[in-house]
Formats: sequence, structure tokens, C-alpha cells
Amino acid sequence: MHERNSTPRILGILNITTDSFSDGKDFLEPPKAVAHADEMWASGASMIDVGAASSNVSSSPVSAETEIARLSAVLPELKRKGMLVSVDTFKPEVQRWCLQSGLVDCINDIQGFPFPEVYDELAKSGAHLILMHSVQRIGFATEVVTDPVAVFDSMMEYFHERIDALTAAGVKKERIILDPGMGNFLGSNPETSVYVMRNISRMKSEFSLPVMIALSRKSFLANISSCDADKSQPLAQRRSSATLAAELFAAQSGADWLRTHDVKSIVTALEVDSALRG
Repeated sequence: MHERNSTPRILGILNITTDSFSDGKDFLEPPKAVAHADEMWASGASMIDVGAASSNVSSSPVSAETEIARLSAVLPELKRKGMLVSVDTFKPEVQRWCLQSGLVDCINDIQGFPFPEVYDELAKSGAHLILMHSVQRIGFATEVVTDPVAVFDSMMEYFHERIDALTAAGVKKERIILDPGMGNFLGSNPETSVYVMRNISRMKSEFSLPVMIALSRKSFLANISSCDADKSQPLAQRRSSATLAAELFAAQSGADWLRTHDVKSIVTALEVDSALRG
């Protein structure tokens, strides 16, 4: 895995979609997507996470063919420039294309790889796998109130089950990165996301695997702060400081990866934090 100086490492979000919750359509055109990836890479991203279909509460379904077409228009140029690339997709057909293309270093699955039909190909590849948990298990995020302790306990059991299934199929355990999910993937109430954030160390000690936290611009941040008070500002702008504060908390709590829209801000914050701590 590519090393950068920042700790934790940074996964830069590149949404080539029409309806991502904070930047839908912004980078749908390939030249804009590549330029944004260039900016994140230069700012210190360790890998670029490319999503061609969004999964938020208001998302519309996108076919596997559309996802692949969008990825095909962007990924070759990112690899030509020497970037490490992750693809955010839960469709087996798209995951299979990713593995066969030779353009992908990591697959990020919000459903945690539930489909055994791709396990053999996952095992034979060298790709890292981001195994995400969600209370929905299958499908997009939904709005449901959850109990923090019950969700956390269920998540730990879920990770054990999925890790066992993948390693039994031949996937090397050291290729797996765990993502507990955040926001509506844990529950519409902020308490569950907060509880999981406070227990990052328990995940790390239980599984001895890297943990990724992906909370950038999530709605639960607005529920625990006043960041959304001025709705005249774009969502990305009004949630930027709340995101940065939460990401620093995650880093100090032991997160190994941060998945974020604003790479430059968190890289700079981590540099300052490191200098001040000596």
C-alpha cells in the first residue's frame, strides 16, 4: 500500500455521480474529475476513492453498465498519473470489472461483500477490500432510529462473520480494512455515530485490522452542532469545520484511514497536530 507522511492515511472522495449528497454533478465530466483527483493527490491523499453511483437516502438507482462507463472514462487517466485508486461500488458486476481491468488497487463496498460469486476473484486479486458495515446490510442508506449499543454489538458480530467468509474463500486478512459506517448507515439519530466514534479502539483491538472512518459532511454532524444554522451556505462549506473537528477526533482515537472530501484541510490539520504534540 502506498505510503504518505500523514497518519492516518487519507482516502480522497471523487464522486462521478449526478446525486451525491454534497457534490452531485460537480465532477461528472471526466476532465473535472481528473482535475479534482489531481488536486487531492497533490494535497496528500494516499488513495483516491472513485464512486460512480451514490448510496445516500435520496439516491436513484444506477445500472452496472452506467457505473462501468463512468469509471472507464476516468480511471485510466488516474492510473496513468500514478495514483492509487479505490472504487466505491457494491455491485458484483462492477467489482468484477474492477478486478479484471487492472486499474483498481482497492474496492470499497458499503454492503461488506455479501455476494460469494465474486469471492474467488477477490481472493486471486491483490486488491485491498474496504469492508463497510451498515444497519441496512443491503441497499442504500435509509432513515431509521437505532440503539447505539445494539448497533455496535451487531456490527462486531457482522465483521467477524464477513471476515471469516472472506478469509475462508482465500482473501488474505491483511488486505481487509474495516469501516463501521457513519450517519444514516448507522442510524438517523446522531447518538449511534457518536457511540461508534468513541469506540474505535475496541474495533482495532478486537480485529487487529486497519479501521477507516468516513464521516465527511455527514448529517449527524449537523445534529450535534450548529453548523447547518445558515442554510444559505452550500452544504460543503457549512459542514467543513464540523467535519474537520470530527476527523481529528477519529485520528486521535486511532483511525488508520480517513475518507474525506477535503483532503487539504485534514492533511494540514494533522501536520499541525503532530507538530504541536512533538
